[in-house]
Amino acid sequence: MKNLVLAKLQALSLNGSLPHAWLFVSTDLAHNLQVAKQFSQWLLCTNKQATLACGSCKQCYLFAADSHPDFCIITPAEKQSAILIDEIRTLNEFIPSKPQLADRKIVLLYPAEKMNKQAANALLKNLEEPVTNVLFILLTTHSRLLLKTIVSRCQILPVTNDKCVVGQDIAPLKKILSDLHTLWLTSSVTPVELVEQWVKQWPNEVLYWFELVLTDMILYQYTRNLQLLRYISERDQALLLNSQVPIQRLWSMLDQTRQVQFWLGNGHKPNMQLALENIILH
Repeated sequence: MKNLVLAKLQALSLNGSLPHAWLFVSTDLAHNLQVAKQFSQWLLCTNKQATLACGSCKQCYLFAADSHPDFCIITPAEKQSAILIDEIRTLNEFIPSKPQLADRKIVLLYPAEKMNKQAANALLKNLEEPVTNVLFILLTTHSRLLLKTIVSRCQILPVTNDKCVVGQDIAPLKKILSDLHTLWLTSSVTPVELVEQWVKQWPNEVLYWFELVLTDMILYQYTRNLQLLRYISERDQALLLNSQVPIQRLWSMLDQTRQVQFWLGNGHKPNMQLALENIILH
């Protein structure tokens, strides 16, 4: 099944729009690391397809063996709980030289919140003076523990696990689909009216259901294959076939939805109605 976060990263890469540094934010470090490694391998792969690394070229074999010369992992040393400045200093040798096999070098650092002060300041110097063809990917589960100056120099990407609705009552999902169909195809209702209804009916689940709808809409725009959809049934496919919502707007709404979910997971209490109104109206 296509991973929507990975799809966005690949689309940005193909469009030449990658920043020099990413901060992947997630409550699940293992999943965060999986996405980061999949994306890194795809970037380095010689025979990459639109969505997959080939798995059989020299670059992929080296990556799988943890010996790719253009891929550097920074993580706490054995028996250490923190990332120390010595680990960051290894970048002084890795970064300046040209890539040996690929067209770029990748630095994967995790958990970013485990850097001590000296290590964080040393990394900041690298982020402040980016080198062409070097991509930084930082992973964190506690972004509030990072230096604000580091966060400000990275493109933040909330990374969430795909959800499964098997066995669940999906009546809310069908209602949201129907409402979006009315909003985007007939304009006979306002976003404010819809959001007010959703928040009253599912105050604790509305973001969950809204995210599921958006993921399928984005997946369809990438593949144009109705059989790959996970949540939208055949009866609701008119929303996909007739919707004129641009892919960039769908991605924006999904990013904002996941950002609000991240805030909720970290103890913040945003006004749900205002947050959703802003997402749809933005």
